[in-house]
Amino acid sequence: MSLPFQAVTFDMDATFVHDDKSYDHARFERILSQLEDQGVKVIVSSGNQYECLTNYFPDTKERLYFVSENGAHVVYQGQDLVQTTVEQAVADEVIRFLCNDLKLTPSLSGVKHGYVYAKLPAATLKRQQFYFPNHVLVDDYKDLPADRYYQLSFLLDPAKVDEQLAALQDRFGNQVRITPSGNGSVDVTVPGINKATALNDLLSSWGLSGADLIAFGDGGNDAEMLKLAKFGYAMKNAGPVAIAAANHLTALDNNHDGVLAVLEDYLTNQG
Repeated sequence: MSLPFQAVTFDMDATFVHDDKSYDHARFERILSQLEDQGVKVIVSSGNQYECLTNYFPDTKERLYFVSENGAHVVYQGQDLVQTTVEQAVADEVIRFLCNDLKLTPSLSGVKHGYVYAKLPAATLKRQQFYFPNHVLVDDYKDLPADRYYQLSFLLDPAKVDEQLAALQDRFGNQVRITPSGNGSVDVTVPGINKATALNDLLSSWGLSGADLIAFGDGGNDAEMLKLAKFGYAMKNAGPVAIAAANHLTALDNNHDGVLAVLEDYLTNQG
């Protein structure tokens, strides 16, 4: 009996990796080989920087497709397949608004580098440097190097989440896409671009569609791809937006390898 899907995609944080950013490498490599034996494509889909994602897969990155930056940057074997950036004038205005009006310090995902505020608290800075291994520290957002941005990300003040999101939406409307990605983080991206649009293009290039896809996610930025996939799995630990978008729920959470358990079950029973 063959598998009921020909492509697998999964989010990373709170989906594929444990909260400490680890995962069972040997188990994944075994599953990956079994999937490849049946011609199944495996795609990592995340809001994170491409360089951050490849660091998770030192031994298997050449065997994986990467939909990074929430669909704005797609890479396979080091080759850029898609690069979609926020309109420069809009990006500049969003940065000014975040810094001057909302008093926030965004992290910027540029084509050349990531840009991280140098004066963040030590623990926050360390976290941002993990997510942006290819980064430049920024002392003043007025002095940014010339670059184009896949997306702009920032952490909201927990006491002002609704107020700050409303202010951003009122100011920029449909010029950008504003998506909470979990843990108080918000991504500002190109409107009309998300994980699902990038996945749909990849699938089409292989003669496939969402009917051939199994997807795993936990957050609001996973909703479109969970809806696209015939088998859309929200994690046991997922938020309400992902759960509403999915048609399946994993039995195990991310800390107990919920994604790998589902794939093993398919391979054992239908592979």
